[in-house]
Amino acid sequence: MITLEQIKPYFQVSNEIHAINLKIQRILDKYLLGIFVARKGGDILYSKQFQNNSTFNLHLMSNFISALSLFGEENIGDIKRIFVEGLNLTMNIVSKHDLILTILFRPDMTQDFLDEEIHKGLDMFYNEYKTQIEKCLTNQAIYQKFDDKMAVLIHSYLVRINAL
Repeated sequence: MITLEQIKPYFQVSNEIHAINLKIQRILDKYLLGIFVARKGGDILYSKQFQNNSTFNLHLMSNFISALSLFGEENIGDIKRIFVEGLNLTMNIVSKHDLILTILFRPDMTQDFLDEEIHKGLDMFYNEYKTQIEKCLTNQAIYQKFDDKMAVLIHSYLVRINAL
């Protein structure tokens, strides 16, 4: 199967599109650390790490978030945002459809409309992969095709907050 990365060199993009792509990359490099969708039990179905940061492990984080979410549901209510001072990291968490979508970002990132966009992203993921999720398929390769939709979501969010 040919990927977009393999065919990119064969296409010329306008200077304007190239500039937008560079701007998006700078924003991602500065603010966004990672995104993952996991089952409530902690099994990651989809993940994207934007910075090569060895100070955290998405698989361990998914289990941690899963445990906190279960604890919150049973004891104190939904846990929606966590700030980790030592890592200068904020996690925004959305739980529904027996899934948890977590976005990891720097605290100084604009958070306008973020909850709404994360809910939209989790709904899109669930609707796209409902059959596979209900069959308890956990092979992450199945869900990697969500990259394209995630890229569109990130782009639309950046436009919505006037970053582009």
